[in-house]
Amino acid sequence: MDVVILVLLLLFLFSDTMLLYIVTTFVVTCLSLAHAQFGEGNANAFVDEILADVKKTGNDEIKLENEKFVLIIDLLLISPQLELEVRNGVFRGLNSLNRSSDAIVTYDESNGAPVFTIKNSMLLSNVRMRANAQGKVKGFGFDLTMPNIVLNVLIDGVDVASVIDIDISDLTGLKPKVRSVELSDVGHIDVQVTGLGNEGDALASPISTLVVNTTKRDLQNLVQPMIKDTLQKFFEKNIPADISQIFG
Repeated sequence: MDVVILVLLLLFLFSDTMLLYIVTTFVVTCLSLAHAQFGEGNANAFVDEILADVKKTGNDEIKLENEKFVLIIDLLLISPQLELEVRNGVFRGLNSLNRSSDAIVTYDESNGAPVFTIKNSMLLSNVRMRANAQGKVKGFGFDLTMPNIVLNVLIDGVDVASVIDIDISDLTGLKPKVRSVELSDVGHIDVQVTGLGNEGDALASPISTLVVNTTKRDLQNLVQPMIKDTLQKFFEKNIPADISQIFG
């Protein structure tokens, strides 16, 4: 009893310091328990929930800017120029994102803050691009206007790697942040050029090569940041109430 009274007296005399100590000890204990309980596992259900929401609320398409290109056409004896204008381009199928690996969770506090990190791979499986184009061939001593053509692109699959950090320094306010989204692999890109006619066969190959290269560029410069932004917006609206929501 004397010991209890002495402890209470000390708490009363040094309430601010002792309260800080108690709270600090409590937080450290909770973090240790969280690490011990969850350790390294997966967050498959949590990531699937994110992607299900993205499919419902995210953008399924990106409209592309009109562009003009100059291509050199190799016809053995001469190399005329093709001035090509690509218009009304649209990427579609961007909400076909699905988890393609376990969402691995690791814990780290080496930088001073306790952070759970979720790493996983996703797959864009139904990405398409469609655009109209028209051009002129120069180099024959006169300009040859080619017919209007349609470019249809089908991408076999796009592997997407993501890293999400969840700062749990404040147990009453978790802080999820999408650290990175990277296109780790782009599958076969099939290009169909329609409308050239038999006379335009020599133009089909250089046009297809151009479209493959610009498709890869647009995936990197437009689709990749769009995915990252969409994931981050999900967290801004759906912050997990506690760390147990993340683990499956």
